[in-house]
Parts: sequence; C-alpha cells; structure tokens
Amino acid sequence: MNWMQMGETIHSPAPWDLPLWDPSHVVFFGVLYAVLIALGVGLSLVFRGAMKDMKKEEQGCNH
Repeated sequence: MNWMQMGETIHSPAPWDLPLWDPSHVVFFGVLYAVLIALGVGLSLVFRGAMKDMKKEEQGCNH
C-alpha cells in the first residue's frame, strides 16, 4: 500500500483519501461536504414539498 508523502496532491474526493496532516485540506473538504449535504437536504425537502402539493391537487384540493 502506498501512503501519500507530505506535499503530494490528492486526486480523489473520497474522505478516506485525505491527507489529514494538512489543515487546509481538512477545512476545504469539510466545507465542501457540508455544502453538498446542505444542498442535498434542501433539494430533498423541495422535492418532498412538490410531491405533497401534487398529491393534494390530485385529491381535488385546489389552491
């Protein structure tokens, strides 16, 4: 198994491939994954709301 040397760049977005000795990588990928999770949660809530509204309209409860 080849371990990364200090100063090498990474070529994978996977969290287990991060060189944790470099704080800038931890900050960058921490913010990146936090934003991706926030976008995913937001989009799922919007999709859920749209499905709920669509179901209401099918039952005859128009706005």
